[in-house]
Amino acid sequence: MRQDQDVRQEPAKRKKKKGGRLFYRIMAASFAGIVLLFALAGIVLPDRGYSEEEKRVLASFPEASWDGIQKKDYMEDLESYVSDQFVLRDAWIRFKVQCDLLVGKREFNGIYLGKDKYLIQIPGEPDDENVARNMQAINQFAGRYPELRVCMMIVPNAACVMEEYLPKGAPVRDQEKDVEDLKGQLAENINYIDVTASMRGHVQEGLYYKTDHHWTSKGALRAFEAAAEGLGIENPITDYEVYTVTNDFSGTLSSKSGYHKVKDSIQVYAPKGTEVKYLVTDSDDVKERPTVYDKEALNGKDQYQVFFGGNHALVDIRTTNRTSRSLLVFKDSYANCFVPFLLPYYDEIIMVDPRYYYDNVQMLVSNKKVTDVLFLYNMDTFLGDRSIADVLAGE
Repeated sequence: MRQDQDVRQEPAKRKKKKGGRLFYRIMAASFAGIVLLFALAGIVLPDRGYSEEEKRVLASFPEASWDGIQKKDYMEDLESYVSDQFVLRDAWIRFKVQCDLLVGKREFNGIYLGKDKYLIQIPGEPDDENVARNMQAINQFAGRYPELRVCMMIVPNAACVMEEYLPKGAPVRDQEKDVEDLKGQLAENINYIDVTASMRGHVQEGLYYKTDHHWTSKGALRAFEAAAEGLGIENPITDYEVYTVTNDFSGTLSSKSGYHKVKDSIQVYAPKGTEVKYLVTDSDDVKERPTVYDKEALNGKDQYQVFFGGNHALVDIRTTNRTSRSLLVFKDSYANCFVPFLLPYYDEIIMVDPRYYYDNVQMLVSNKKVTDVLFLYNMDTFLGDRSIADVLAGE
Protein backbone atom coordinates (compact mmCIF):
# COMPACT_ATOMS: atom_id res chain seq x y z
CA MET A 1 0.00 0.00 0.00
CA ARG A 2 2.82 2.39 0.99
CA GLN A 3 4.71 1.51 -2.18
CA ASP A 4 1.67 2.27 -4.35
CA GLN A 5 1.28 5.68 -2.64
CA ASP A 6 4.92 6.54 -3.30
CA VAL A 7 4.53 5.54 -6.95
CA ARG A 8 1.50 7.81 -7.30
CA GLN A 9 3.35 10.77 -5.62
CA GLU A 10 6.47 10.46 -7.76
CA PRO A 11 5.04 12.15 -10.89
CA ALA A 12 3.75 15.01 -8.73
CA LYS A 13 7.21 15.53 -7.22
CA ARG A 14 8.85 15.49 -10.63
CA LYS A 15 6.27 17.96 -11.90
CA LYS A 16 6.86 20.27 -8.92
CA LYS A 17 10.62 20.06 -9.33
CA LYS A 18 10.32 20.74 -13.03
CA GLY A 19 8.05 23.73 -12.29
CA GLY A 20 10.63 25.11 -9.82
CA ARG A 21 13.42 24.86 -12.38
CA LEU A 22 11.22 26.58 -14.95
CA PHE A 23 10.50 29.42 -12.51
CA TYR A 24 14.20 30.02 -11.84
CA ARG A 25 14.96 29.86 -15.55
CA ILE A 26 12.29 32.47 -16.23
CA MET A 27 13.68 34.68 -13.43
CA ALA A 28 17.23 34.33 -14.73
CA ALA A 29 16.14 35.04 -18.29
CA SER A 30 14.16 38.07 -17.14
CA PHE A 31 17.12 39.44 -15.18
CA ALA A 32 19.44 38.86 -18.13
CA GLY A 33 16.89 40.55 -20.39
CA ILE A 34 16.70 43.59 -18.13
CA VAL A 35 20.52 43.84 -17.99
CA LEU A 36 20.66 43.52 -21.77
CA LEU A 37 17.92 46.12 -22.16
CA PHE A 38 19.81 48.59 -19.95
CA ALA A 39 23.03 47.89 -21.84
CA LEU A 40 21.34 48.49 -25.21
CA ALA A 41 19.67 51.64 -23.90
CA GLY A 42 23.05 52.88 -22.73
CA ILE A 43 24.42 52.38 -26.23
CA VAL A 44 21.46 53.78 -28.14
CA LEU A 45 20.54 56.75 -25.94
CA PRO A 46 22.74 59.86 -26.27
CA ASP A 47 24.99 60.79 -23.34
CA ARG A 48 23.77 63.55 -21.06
CA GLY A 49 26.06 66.53 -20.69
CA TYR A 50 24.42 67.97 -17.59
CA SER A 51 22.32 66.69 -14.69
CA GLU A 52 19.55 69.08 -13.69
CA GLU A 53 18.99 67.23 -10.41
CA GLU A 54 22.67 67.11 -9.43
CA LYS A 55 23.45 70.54 -10.88
CA ARG A 56 26.74 69.40 -12.41
CA VAL A 57 28.39 68.45 -15.67
CA LEU A 58 28.43 64.68 -16.24
CA ALA A 59 31.45 62.72 -17.36
CA SER A 60 31.92 62.10 -21.08
CA PHE A 61 33.46 59.02 -22.70
CA PRO A 62 37.24 59.19 -22.15
CA GLU A 63 39.76 59.06 -24.97
CA ALA A 64 42.05 56.05 -24.68
CA SER A 65 45.79 56.55 -24.62
CA TRP A 66 48.64 54.24 -23.69
CA ASP A 67 49.92 56.70 -21.10
CA GLY A 68 46.45 57.02 -19.54
CA ILE A 69 46.02 53.25 -19.37
CA GLN A 70 49.44 52.82 -17.72
CA LYS A 71 48.64 55.45 -15.08
CA LYS A 72 45.16 54.00 -14.54
CA ASP A 73 43.65 57.40 -15.40
CA TYR A 74 41.70 55.93 -18.28
CA MET A 75 40.04 53.26 -16.15
CA GLU A 76 39.12 55.82 -13.49
CA ASP A 77 37.66 58.13 -16.14
CA LEU A 78 35.79 55.20 -17.68
CA GLU A 79 34.36 54.28 -14.28
CA SER A 80 33.16 57.87 -13.79
CA TYR A 81 31.61 57.83 -17.26
CA VAL A 82 29.70 54.58 -16.65
CA SER A 83 28.47 55.87 -13.29
CA ASP A 84 27.36 59.25 -14.66
CA GLN A 85 25.73 57.92 -17.84
CA PHE A 86 23.96 54.93 -16.26
CA VAL A 87 20.42 54.64 -17.63
CA LEU A 88 17.79 56.16 -15.29
CA ARG A 89 20.58 57.35 -12.98
CA ASP A 90 18.42 60.06 -11.35
CA ALA A 91 15.60 57.58 -10.65
CA TRP A 92 18.02 55.11 -9.05
CA ILE A 93 19.49 57.86 -6.85
CA ARG A 94 16.02 58.88 -5.67
CA PHE A 95 15.16 55.22 -5.00
CA LYS A 96 18.34 54.75 -2.94
CA VAL A 97 17.61 57.86 -0.86
CA GLN A 98 14.11 56.57 -0.08
CA CYS A 99 15.52 53.19 0.97
CA ASP A 100 18.07 54.92 3.21
CA LEU A 101 15.33 57.00 4.81
CA LEU A 102 13.29 53.88 5.56
CA VAL A 103 16.17 52.41 7.58
CA GLY A 104 16.66 55.66 9.50
CA LYS A 105 19.65 57.11 7.68
CA ARG A 106 19.90 60.92 7.82
CA GLU A 107 23.24 61.63 6.16
CA PHE A 108 23.61 61.69 2.38
CA ASN A 109 26.90 62.49 0.67
CA GLY A 110 28.09 64.90 3.35
CA ILE A 111 24.66 66.43 3.97
CA TYR A 112 22.31 65.92 6.92
CA LEU A 113 18.55 65.77 6.58
CA GLY A 114 17.45 67.77 9.60
CA LYS A 115 14.31 69.03 11.26
CA ASP A 116 11.58 70.49 9.00
CA LYS A 117 13.27 68.89 5.95
CA TYR A 118 16.29 71.17 6.13
CA LEU A 119 19.29 69.88 4.22
CA ILE A 120 22.35 70.95 6.21
CA GLN A 121 25.85 70.74 4.81
CA ILE A 122 28.46 69.15 7.08
CA PRO A 123 31.19 71.80 7.57
CA GLY A 124 34.56 70.90 6.11
CA GLU A 125 37.92 70.87 7.84
CA PRO A 126 40.06 74.01 7.45
CA ASP A 127 43.19 74.29 5.36
CA ASP A 128 45.20 75.66 8.30
CA GLU A 129 48.24 76.59 6.24
CA ASN A 130 46.23 78.66 3.77
CA VAL A 131 44.06 80.18 6.51
CA ALA A 132 47.19 81.46 8.26
CA ARG A 133 48.57 82.71 4.94
CA ASN A 134 45.33 84.52 4.09
CA MET A 135 45.03 86.09 7.53
CA GLN A 136 48.59 87.35 7.33
CA ALA A 137 47.90 88.87 3.90
CA ILE A 138 44.72 90.55 5.19
CA ASN A 139 46.61 92.01 8.16
CA GLN A 140 49.36 93.29 5.88
CA PHE A 141 46.80 94.81 3.52
CA ALA A 142 45.13 96.68 6.40
CA GLY A 143 48.57 97.82 7.60
CA ARG A 144 49.35 99.36 4.21
CA TYR A 145 46.08 101.33 4.27
CA PRO A 146 45.65 102.63 7.83
CA GLU A 147 43.28 105.34 6.56
CA LEU A 148 40.71 102.73 5.45
CA ARG A 149 37.95 101.27 7.59
CA VAL A 150 38.62 97.51 7.24
CA CYS A 151 36.02 95.00 8.45
CA MET A 152 35.72 91.23 8.28
CA MET A 153 32.52 89.20 8.48
CA ILE A 154 32.79 85.42 8.14
CA VAL A 155 29.32 83.86 8.24
CA PRO A 156 28.91 80.42 9.88
CA ASN A 157 27.11 77.61 8.09
CA ALA A 158 23.56 76.53 8.90
CA ALA A 159 25.06 73.64 10.92
CA CYS A 160 26.32 76.21 13.42
CA VAL A 161 23.47 78.74 13.45
CA MET A 162 20.74 76.07 13.27
CA GLU A 163 22.33 73.35 15.38
CA GLU A 164 18.99 72.39 16.96
CA TYR A 165 17.80 71.38 13.48
CA LEU A 166 20.52 68.74 13.12
CA PRO A 167 19.73 65.04 13.54
CA LYS A 168 20.17 63.96 17.16
CA GLY A 169 23.82 63.21 17.90
CA ALA A 170 25.05 64.34 14.47
CA PRO A 171 28.72 65.32 14.72
CA VAL A 172 29.69 68.71 13.23
CA ARG A 173 32.70 70.99 13.41
CA ASP A 174 32.50 73.79 16.00
CA GLN A 175 32.48 76.90 13.81
CA GLU A 176 32.10 79.18 16.82
CA LYS A 177 35.60 78.11 17.80
CA ASP A 178 36.70 78.85 14.23
CA VAL A 179 35.31 82.38 14.65
CA GLU A 180 37.32 82.85 17.83
CA ASP A 181 40.45 81.52 16.14
CA LEU A 182 40.05 84.02 13.29
CA LYS A 183 39.50 86.88 15.72
CA GLY A 184 42.72 85.91 17.51
CA GLN A 185 44.71 86.17 14.28
CA LEU A 186 43.38 89.59 13.22
CA ALA A 187 45.33 92.82 13.53
CA GLU A 188 43.89 95.39 15.95
CA ASN A 189 42.97 97.81 13.17
CA ILE A 190 40.54 95.32 11.59
CA ASN A 191 36.99 95.19 12.94
CA TYR A 192 35.62 91.65 13.10
CA ILE A 193 31.81 91.64 12.83
CA ASP A 194 30.33 88.52 14.44
CA VAL A 195 26.70 87.98 13.40
CA THR A 196 26.29 84.44 14.80
CA ALA A 197 24.38 85.30 17.97
CA SER A 198 22.09 87.75 16.17
CA MET A 199 21.21 85.21 13.48
CA ARG A 200 20.49 82.52 16.07
CA GLY A 201 17.83 84.79 17.51
CA HIS A 202 15.95 84.71 14.21
CA VAL A 203 16.33 81.08 13.11
CA GLN A 204 12.58 80.51 12.89
CA GLU A 205 12.36 83.13 10.12
CA GLY A 206 14.21 80.92 7.62
CA LEU A 207 17.74 82.30 7.42
CA TYR A 208 19.08 79.51 5.21
CA TYR A 209 17.57 77.71 2.25
CA LYS A 210 16.34 74.18 2.86
CA THR A 211 17.86 72.90 -0.38
CA ASP A 212 20.96 75.10 -0.74
CA HIS A 213 24.09 76.02 1.23
CA HIS A 214 23.51 79.78 0.91
CA TRP A 215 21.73 82.00 3.38
CA THR A 216 18.44 83.52 2.29
CA SER A 217 17.79 87.22 1.75
CA LYS A 218 16.17 87.20 5.20
CA GLY A 219 19.39 85.79 6.63
CA ALA A 220 21.40 88.47 4.85
CA LEU A 221 19.04 91.14 6.19
CA ARG A 222 19.42 89.96 9.80
CA ALA A 223 23.19 89.92 9.35
CA PHE A 224 23.10 93.44 7.88
CA GLU A 225 21.10 94.71 10.86
CA ALA A 226 23.73 93.25 13.19
CA ALA A 227 26.63 94.55 11.10
CA ALA A 228 25.44 98.09 10.31
CA GLU A 229 27.05 99.74 13.31
CA GLY A 230 30.36 97.97 12.73
CA LEU A 231 30.29 99.12 9.10
CA GLY A 232 29.79 102.72 10.22
CA ILE A 233 26.22 102.93 8.87
CA GLU A 234 24.02 105.27 10.87
CA ASN A 235 20.23 105.02 10.91
CA PRO A 236 19.96 101.96 8.64
CA ILE A 237 16.72 101.43 6.75
CA THR A 238 14.35 99.04 8.50
CA ASP A 239 11.38 99.03 6.12
CA TYR A 240 11.44 96.97 2.92
CA GLU A 241 9.14 95.85 0.16
CA VAL A 242 9.55 92.07 -0.22
CA TYR A 243 9.10 90.32 -3.57
CA THR A 244 9.05 86.57 -4.08
CA VAL A 245 10.71 85.91 -7.44
CA THR A 246 10.37 82.10 -7.44
CA ASN A 247 8.85 79.31 -5.37
CA ASP A 248 10.61 76.59 -7.33
CA PHE A 249 14.24 76.84 -6.20
CA SER A 250 16.12 73.57 -5.74
CA GLY A 251 19.69 74.21 -4.67
CA THR A 252 23.06 72.51 -4.51
CA LEU A 253 22.35 70.49 -1.36
CA SER A 254 19.28 68.92 -2.91
CA SER A 255 21.32 68.04 -5.99
CA LYS A 256 24.25 66.62 -4.05
CA SER A 257 22.16 64.61 -1.58
CA GLY A 258 19.58 63.27 -4.03
CA TYR A 259 16.78 64.44 -1.72
CA HIS A 260 14.15 66.34 -3.72
CA LYS A 261 11.12 66.42 -1.41
CA VAL A 262 11.08 70.18 -0.87
CA LYS A 263 11.44 73.44 -2.83
CA ASP A 264 12.56 76.89 -1.70
CA SER A 265 11.38 80.42 -2.39
CA ILE A 266 13.79 83.21 -3.31
CA GLN A 267 12.92 86.71 -2.19
CA VAL A 268 14.41 90.12 -2.92
CA TYR A 269 14.15 93.18 -0.69
CA ALA A 270 13.61 96.73 -1.95
CA PRO A 271 14.30 99.45 0.67
CA LYS A 272 11.54 101.97 1.26
CA GLY A 273 12.11 105.67 1.76
CA THR A 274 15.12 106.04 -0.51
CA GLU A 275 15.46 107.44 -4.02
CA VAL A 276 18.92 106.02 -4.69
CA LYS A 277 19.57 104.85 -8.24
CA TYR A 278 22.54 102.90 -9.51
CA LEU A 279 24.24 101.34 -12.51
CA VAL A 280 25.96 97.95 -12.48
CA THR A 281 28.74 96.55 -14.65
CA ASP A 282 30.83 93.43 -14.23
CA SER A 283 33.97 91.89 -15.68
CA ASP A 284 31.87 89.58 -17.86
CA ASP A 285 29.45 92.23 -19.15
CA VAL A 286 30.57 95.86 -19.46
CA LYS A 287 27.08 96.96 -20.45
CA GLU A 288 25.57 99.17 -17.75
CA ARG A 289 22.30 97.99 -16.24
CA PRO A 290 20.12 99.61 -13.54
CA THR A 291 19.63 96.48 -11.45
CA VAL A 292 21.58 94.01 -9.33
CA TYR A 293 19.18 91.23 -10.34
CA ASP A 294 19.27 88.91 -13.33
CA LYS A 295 15.73 87.73 -14.12
CA GLU A 296 16.99 85.33 -16.78
CA ALA A 297 18.71 83.29 -14.05
CA LEU A 298 15.29 82.25 -12.76
CA ASN A 299 14.92 80.18 -15.93
CA GLY A 300 18.38 78.65 -15.60
CA LYS A 301 20.11 75.84 -13.76
CA ASP A 302 20.99 77.86 -10.63
CA GLN A 303 18.29 80.31 -9.62
CA TYR A 304 20.45 81.77 -6.84
CA GLN A 305 22.27 83.52 -9.69
CA VAL A 306 19.34 85.94 -9.81
CA PHE A 307 21.68 87.98 -7.57
CA PHE A 308 24.15 89.68 -9.95
CA GLY A 309 23.92 86.81 -12.44
CA GLY A 310 26.30 84.75 -10.27
CA ASN A 311 29.96 85.30 -9.42
CA HIS A 312 32.24 87.59 -11.42
CA ALA A 313 35.85 88.60 -10.97
CA LEU A 314 34.75 92.22 -10.56
CA VAL A 315 31.39 93.95 -10.12
CA ASP A 316 31.15 97.75 -10.04
CA ILE A 317 28.03 99.48 -8.68
CA ARG A 318 27.91 103.28 -9.04
CA THR A 319 25.09 104.99 -7.16
CA THR A 320 23.56 108.47 -7.03
CA ASN A 321 24.49 108.81 -3.34
CA ARG A 322 26.72 111.62 -2.10
CA THR A 323 28.23 110.03 0.99
CA SER A 324 31.92 110.35 0.04
CA ARG A 325 32.24 106.64 0.88
CA SER A 326 33.36 103.91 -1.51
CA LEU A 327 33.30 100.26 -0.42
CA LEU A 328 35.56 97.46 -1.68
CA VAL A 329 34.19 93.97 -0.91
CA PHE A 330 36.37 90.86 -1.11
CA LYS A 331 33.82 88.09 -1.28
CA ASP A 332 32.37 84.74 -2.17
CA SER A 333 28.80 84.04 -3.30
CA TYR A 334 27.37 84.79 0.17
CA ALA A 335 27.91 88.48 -0.57
CA ASN A 336 25.67 88.38 -3.63
CA CYS A 337 22.41 88.69 -1.68
CA PHE A 338 23.98 90.82 1.09
CA VAL A 339 25.41 93.69 -0.97
CA PRO A 340 21.96 94.92 -2.18
CA PHE A 341 21.27 95.96 1.43
CA LEU A 342 24.35 98.25 1.28
CA LEU A 343 23.32 100.26 -1.79
CA PRO A 344 21.80 103.27 0.06
CA TYR A 345 24.99 103.95 2.04
CA TYR A 346 27.87 104.23 -0.44
CA ASP A 347 28.64 106.22 -3.58
CA GLU A 348 30.23 103.16 -5.14
CA ILE A 349 30.56 99.48 -4.25
CA ILE A 350 33.21 97.32 -5.89
CA MET A 351 32.94 93.56 -5.44
CA VAL A 352 36.04 91.44 -6.02
CA ASP A 353 35.95 87.64 -6.06
CA PRO A 354 39.59 86.59 -5.48
CA ARG A 355 38.93 83.19 -7.05
CA TYR A 356 38.68 84.87 -10.46
CA TYR A 357 40.40 88.24 -10.05
CA TYR A 358 43.97 88.75 -11.35
CA ASP A 359 44.34 92.53 -11.65
CA ASN A 360 46.14 94.99 -9.38
CA VAL A 361 44.29 95.70 -6.11
CA GLN A 362 46.43 98.73 -5.26
CA MET A 363 45.34 100.49 -8.45
CA LEU A 364 41.73 99.56 -7.70
CA VAL A 365 41.91 101.12 -4.23
CA SER A 366 43.48 104.27 -5.65
CA ASN A 367 41.35 104.67 -8.78
CA LYS A 368 38.05 104.04 -6.99
CA LYS A 369 38.98 106.24 -4.02
CA VAL A 370 38.11 103.40 -1.65
CA THR A 371 37.31 104.43 1.93
CA ASP A 372 35.95 101.14 3.33
CA VAL A 373 36.86 97.48 2.88
CA LEU A 374 34.82 94.41 3.82
CA PHE A 375 35.94 90.80 3.70
CA LEU A 376 32.68 88.85 3.49
CA TYR A 377 32.71 85.06 3.23
CA ASN A 378 30.90 81.93 4.29
CA MET A 379 33.00 80.10 6.89
CA ASP A 380 33.37 76.93 4.80
CA THR A 381 34.61 78.88 1.78
CA PHE A 382 37.00 81.02 3.80
CA LEU A 383 38.59 78.10 5.65
CA GLY A 384 39.31 76.36 2.35
CA ASP A 385 40.24 79.42 0.27
CA ARG A 386 43.58 79.52 -1.58
CA SER A 387 43.16 82.78 -3.48
CA ILE A 388 42.87 85.72 -1.04
CA ALA A 389 46.57 85.94 -0.22
CA ASP A 390 47.56 85.77 -3.88
CA VAL A 391 45.22 88.62 -4.84
CA LEU A 392 46.34 90.85 -1.96
CA ALA A 393 50.01 90.03 -2.57
CA GLY A 394 49.62 90.91 -6.24
CA GLU A 395 49.07 94.56 -5.51
